[in-house]
Amino acid sequence: MKQLSIVLLSAILLCFSHEPLKAQQAQGSIDYSEISLLGAGVSLGYYSYGYLGSRSLSLPPLSASYEMGFHEYITAGPFVGFARWNYSYTNYSYAWSFIQLGGRASFHLTSIINDVLDLEIDESKIDWYVSMLSGLELRQYSAGTGTFREDYANTTRVFLGPIAGIRYYLNDRIALYFEGGRGSFGAATFGVSTRF
Repeated sequence: MKQLSIVLLSAILLCFSHEPLKAQQAQGSIDYSEISLLGAGVSLGYYSYGYLGSRSLSLPPLSASYEMGFHEYITAGPFVGFARWNYSYTNYSYAWSFIQLGGRASFHLTSIINDVLDLEIDESKIDWYVSMLSGLELRQYSAGTGTFREDYANTTRVFLGPIAGIRYYLNDRIALYFEGGRGSFGAATFGVSTRF
């Protein structure tokens, strides 16, 4: 949680330490080869498991990412995620911790949507995109009471997660975003991002 606070504070400070995106804002279009994005979010719809008992999130699924521009429409960079939950039913209990480390690449579609559908979506305010996440997920199991001590083990697996998302910019720098799909931990992620 402390690291997420540092990332969010850094993002806010970066917003005020760079000059505005004057050339891009004046044209109403964005060239992503000249932009970097920093974001942090919370996921929902996280690993639905169990039809009986109770599962409590001891820490909501959190993620942070940094992407830099490589092309007019493409950004890419690293991301990290962390989540932990506890499960209990009758006479047993256990907990899982998840850490995700990997990379993500995004293809920004607003300009293409405008061209294909002859629309006039303001690219400086709305960013439609699709992304692909890939990396390692480290799962750590800790047994509480009951019969599940030997049933699970710590594992590491490779994952691939396609998502579709939208950012809405509140000003030149700060945006709210929503992503749906198999992102970092959940079926839906809400967050804040900044471009610089």
